[in-house]
Amino acid sequence: MASKVAILLLALGHLEVAQSLAKPEPGECLAPNYMTRFSAKLFQEMIKFEDQYGNVAFSPFAVHALLALIYRASEGETRSEVQRVGEFNQHPVFVALDFERLIKFKEHLQSANLTCVSRVFYNHKLGKVNSRYDEFSKFYFNTGTEPVDMDSGRDMSSWLPFWMQGSDISSQMQAILTNHVKFEGLWKHKFERGNTRLSEFHHAKGKTINVAMMQNHEVYGLADLPELDATALELPFEDSATSMLILLPNQLDGLANLEQQLSQPEFDLNRIANRLHRQSVTVGLPWFWFESVCDMGDPLKKLGLSQVFTDSSKVTKLLEQTVRLDKILHRAKITVLELGTEYSHFSDDAKSLPDNSKEIVANRPFVFAIRTPNSVLLMGHIKRPRPHK
Repeated sequence: MASKVAILLLALGHLEVAQSLAKPEPGECLAPNYMTRFSAKLFQEMIKFEDQYGNVAFSPFAVHALLALIYRASEGETRSEVQRVGEFNQHPVFVALDFERLIKFKEHLQSANLTCVSRVFYNHKLGKVNSRYDEFSKFYFNTGTEPVDMDSGRDMSSWLPFWMQGSDISSQMQAILTNHVKFEGLWKHKFERGNTRLSEFHHAKGKTINVAMMQNHEVYGLADLPELDATALELPFEDSATSMLILLPNQLDGLANLEQQLSQPEFDLNRIANRLHRQSVTVGLPWFWFESVCDMGDPLKKLGLSQVFTDSSKVTKLLEQTVRLDKILHRAKITVLELGTEYSHFSDDAKSLPDNSKEIVANRPFVFAIRTPNSVLLMGHIKRPRPHK
């Protein structure tokens, strides 16, 4: 594999990197520590961008991949800013290799399916795309570049994804990055529909709503986290290395304190997952489903990414001339029901649940993360599941 990459690097003009590419690929697809650090940083900003119900969902992996694309296309202070925000500590091509491994790794998720569609749209008035950059983005990130007419007086529906059509697009814009992430998976341990009950969920300031609370009793990964005043629960997906990690505060109003603590390196999700122990437990988890559309420019600016959005931008390698980025738009969609993260046929037969067993009921705001042992595919928090109708 290293020789194939070296040949491509030579073709793309990366002579110095191709010559130094001697180390073999690791046997496992492990996400580097910088990806974990970036996920934690971005999470702290994303929790400020809630939907009307107070919920948040985003893909740290997908947003980070867009930054890695810009890292390769930039120079000067713009590149330095992208490097700091993205926690990139190596050559852009080695960063791209890390993301390529993870993007291809999702092909091995078996019954779990991660759909991630990324595009770079640029104003056709600015000329042509840099052919080397176009090859680079397609090979490493499976991301295409497309010239479009951004004249707001014309029909943009031919290129604008439906979820972007409420965005303010003008003829003065130069480049827009987009990605759309959706995860589908079946639970390894199904929740029988007959066990779903109407139950109270405590969502804010003592208020409660009625939600559909799924229930199951199985052997799950569980960990008490006294430092976080919380409990961790892992719900695996069928025939897959993918799971949903639930971080449930012990207190009804403990979400804010939990999320603040998660910014500390010792509480990254991989370390928390390593503390899980398999044990018999009765689980209560509410239905929840929502999609989140966010201009990632705002949270990324909070993290220190600024020049790339101005006329001082030094994104020099995307096109044959220097451009600025006007928007980085991100859409994440998740649905959690009895069979998994997509609706399907299920049995109405209830399964008997033990009367006396350890019980974890997510009846208050909690953090969730859909992850492999190597990367965070989706994460966010649920403050208010959709009320039961």
